[in-house]
Amino acid sequence: MSTTADGNGIILLDWLRLVGWTVEIDREGDAWVGVARHVEAEGAEVRVGGCATALTRLVWDLFIGAVERLEGRDEALRATLRAA
Repeated sequence: MSTTADGNGIILLDWLRLVGWTVEIDREGDAWVGVARHVEAEGAEVRVGGCATALTRLVWDLFIGAVERLEGRDEALRATLRAA
């Protein structure tokens, strides 16, 4: 993985954490496995999971999944996303 790819992955993970997501990533054999969680104001938990052979691919998948899950969700949560 290149330095640029590593940097992009770190930025995406930082962004998710900044807007309140908890991200867990582990290595299982040849694959990276991860889950991102966010607890909404009313207490419901939103989860996005994935696996990939490259860490950067997994991070992108989690990031895209989180953004897709936020679309159409609570307006306050989307406002937090826009502010970041």
